Parts: sequence; structure tokens; C-alpha cells
Amino acid sequence: MSDYFVPDGTTYMAPTSRALYHATWPTHLGSIMQKGLQPGSDGCVYLAGPKPAHAATFIAIRGGEFDGYTEVEVDGKTATIPNFVQHDHIYVIEIPVDELDPTKLGESGDHSPAAFPADTESYTYDGEIPYNFDWNVYQLDMPK
Repeated sequence: MSDYFVPDGTTYMAPTSRALYHATWPTHLGSIMQKGLQPGSDGCVYLAGPKPAHAATFIAIRGGEFDGYTEVEVDGKTATIPNFVQHDHIYVIEIPVDELDPTKLGESGDHSPAAFPADTESYTYDGEIPYNFDWNVYQLDMPK
């Protein structure tokens, strides 16, 4: 990250790349295009870079899209386990950094660096990001 200055003289940290990326499952892309990127229950939108694959890694490591819980029997006892829907691909939305409010952008410490490529950058954005139909959207195939 590098320093970013706003007109009032305040210094914020800014990404070193010109774009950040948000990865999503195919089931969410339509809603994002209609409503924009909405903050999750923790109040933020997660972004990563410097390449689309960096953002995709964050959801690919989950092994699928969370879809509630399933009860299974193990040794005569009922256990509740997460249910994951498998998808053939992930969509990654490219968001130009100059379309983001730098006062809402911060570094995220939500991952173990050992599980990601060394150059991975991760950020949180505190608020909604309206969708722009001029943005690039990439489709990345999930490993089989």
C-alpha cells in the first residue's frame, strides 16, 4: 500500500494497483449487478488484488458456496455439518480504485498469509459499492 492524500490533508493508505477485485459465486452475480456490492453482516465488502485470481482464492478455498446445514448420522448420533454447493466457476469483478472512497478502504487481516500467494493484498470497504456496468467481470473455472 502507499499513502493517499485527500484535499483536507488527511493521509489514508491506498492500494498499489489501479484496481481491486471482488469474487462471488454465480448465484450472487445478478443481485450484485442490480443492487451493487452490499456489505456483509460485519459491515464491509471484501476486496483483494493485485490480480483477479487473488480475490478468487478467498472463496475457492472454501470448497463451495455455503448453503445451510445438513444433519448426518455418525456412530448412531446426529451431527450437523455445513452444506456446500459446488460451482464450475467463480466470477471476479474488477473495481477501479479511483471509483472507491479512500476513507472507507482499509487493509484486511482476515486471512493467514501462508495460505495465499505472497503478493496477495486484501482490503475491507466500509459501505456499499454501486455496480458500474463498465467494469470488467472475469469468469474463472474452479479446479476439478
